[in-house]
Amino acid sequence: MKQYRMHKQAAINFKDNTFYLSGDLAFNNVMQIYASSLPQLEKNAKLDFNFSELKSSDSSGLALIIEWIKYARENNKPISLKYVSKDLLSIAKAANLDNMIM
Repeated sequence: MKQYRMHKQAAINFKDNTFYLSGDLAFNNVMQIYASSLPQLEKNAKLDFNFSELKSSDSSGLALIIEWIKYARENNKPISLKYVSKDLLSIAKAANLDNMIM
């Protein structure tokens, strides 16, 4: 019997000066999301992320958030993270990084 793995899909959209993440963020798509965000990261003076449309995330989502925070700090840009899911907050807390994203 063959088993098929479903590749999770995620998207990032930029509207009204906010980055909106949606879908299921996972190891197979996190780099695509980061690469897609780079042009807008460079263009905007402030980085606002909204996670309200994100259905799920594994620990790669926390790594992505850390990269965005690192980018903001290196480029002296304010960053805000809104509606971060309980799953991501739990992962951050387990890694003792919850203060970084709250």
